Order: sequence, then structure tokens, then C-alpha cells
Amino acid sequence: MLRLTLSETILAAAVVAFTTGYSHADEFSARLNGFEELGSLNAQTGAVLSNGSGKVSLLLHKNSIDYTLTYSNVGTTQPGAGTVSQAHIHFGKSRDSGGILVFFCTNVALPPTFTGPTPVQTCPKTSGTVSGTWTGVDVQAIRSQNVRAGDFDALIDAIESNTAYANIHTISGTMPDTAFPAGEIRGQIRSEDREDQDDNHDHHY
Repeated sequence: MLRLTLSETILAAAVVAFTTGYSHADEFSARLNGFEELGSLNAQTGAVLSNGSGKVSLLLHKNSIDYTLTYSNVGTTQPGAGTVSQAHIHFGKSRDSGGILVFFCTNVALPPTFTGPTPVQTCPKTSGTVSGTWTGVDVQAIRSQNVRAGDFDALIDAIESNTAYANIHTISGTMPDTAFPAGEIRGQIRSEDREDQDDNHDHHY
């Protein structure tokens, strides 16, 4: 009887260990603000004075990424006020601009080169939250950076190598556009461990 109980205990522990390992997800995040902004490849703006802020949380699984983007007061700063037009993850280092890897949300027409499921979520106008899950079909082609449409490994590689950033764009609805269609707030995506290290470092100064 004791042997049976011991065997059952070992089996249960093995199942728990297997389940835990199987369901493990790596956590990454980004903090968005105007001071990190550069603009796009075609419209370099430099830093933007903005009251807007945001936070991205990512859970990386083997074949999918669960995401949450929360932001507030984006597009509310005069004289460049507007509303959120779209939000993405881009392929680039912290002081570079790069192409779009995946969409969080959009309020404007998708580009002709878009590949992936539609419709894409609607962005809250100035404050709110969007969440969902990306898989390979959501990854956009960036020919100039050698990324193929549907290449999920490219998205994972970009995130894990600190070569991906979140960007929220705004438009004013006027001509010429007086908001920041190339990006109003931005943040580099980093592992949660790196974020914690940066927090501790900041507290020492």
C-alpha cells in the first residue's frame, strides 16, 4: 500500500513538473513615452513632448504571444493634439527606426502590403487597453530588413535580442497633419528581468 502511494506521489509530481514546464512563458514589457520617440524611417522627428504614456506586456509562448497594450493621454498635448491612429511593434534598436512587425490596433486603413487576419482591433482614441494573441499569420513582411510575412521566429528573435519597440502614432485630422503620424510615444521592449534591473539602477541615482 505504501509503495502504491509513493508511486502515485511521484507520478503526480512528474505531471505537475511537466505541466509547469510546458506552460512556461517568457515575460517582456515596454514603457512608452515621448522622450523615447524618433519617428519613422521616412519622417525622423526626434523626441516628442507628450503627456501620453503607455505600457506593453508580452507573454512569449512557443507558437504565440499574448499581448496587452495600455495607454493614457496620448494625443492630448497641445499644440500637436490629435487621436491615436495606430499602434505596432517595429523592428529596430532603441535609437533606430524600423518597419512594422505586428499590429496592436489601427483606426486607419491597412497598408496594401498588409497580410494577416482582419479586421485588426480598433485603437482607443486617447486612453485605453487592447489585448489579444499573435501567431505567425500576424507577422508582417519587411523586405528592407529581410523579414518574410508569417515569420514568427523573426518576431521572437527581435523581441529576445532587444531589437523591437512599441510605437503609438497620432493624427490630427487636418491638412497638414499637426499631430505625430510617425509616432508620438515609444518604448523599447525588454525582458521583465531587465526592467527590474533598470528600476533598481534608477533608484540608486
